[in-house]
Amino acid sequence: MPYENEKEIYPDIQEWLLNLLKREYKKYDIKVYDTHAKFLSKFLVQENFHTYFPDFQSYEIKVDITGVITKGDTAKLAFVECKLRPITLRDISQLIGYSKVANPIKAIILSPEDVSDPVSYLFRTLRRYDVLLYNKNKVIIGKWDENKKELITTSIIPKGEIP
Repeated sequence: MPYENEKEIYPDIQEWLLNLLKREYKKYDIKVYDTHAKFLSKFLVQENFHTYFPDFQSYEIKVDITGVITKGDTAKLAFVECKLRPITLRDISQLIGYSKVANPIKAIILSPEDVSDPVSYLFRTLRRYDVLLYNKNKVIIGKWDENKKELITTSIIPKGEIP
């Protein structure tokens, strides 16, 4: 059943991200939140994660889904941006900007509609994966399967990258 609005996709993607992070970070404490309605800086203070991020006050960004991975006195972030329409270069640029500010270990953008034609051409034909770089990581783009409630792995851009 198709999602009526973007907020409806958040719980499914939160659960998917939580499971993804639990598989990869087995000995860490992992929490995943819907953070679309508040600045990340305020969210980190509200949940008492700000002490892990000395530059948290600069996180004046609103990420749809945020994962927080903690162990001892260290923490990492994971971001997912959700779209219901085809993913555009503007959407990708937004996530790259967020990622340059807060440096998450994962930055993923998902849509049940895949990517726009220009984005498809940029990556699938021109193979311009360099535009996905932030710090030493890459934004991952993928198509969301609404029925299975998971990422369609064959849709991942860049190919071969596993979020």
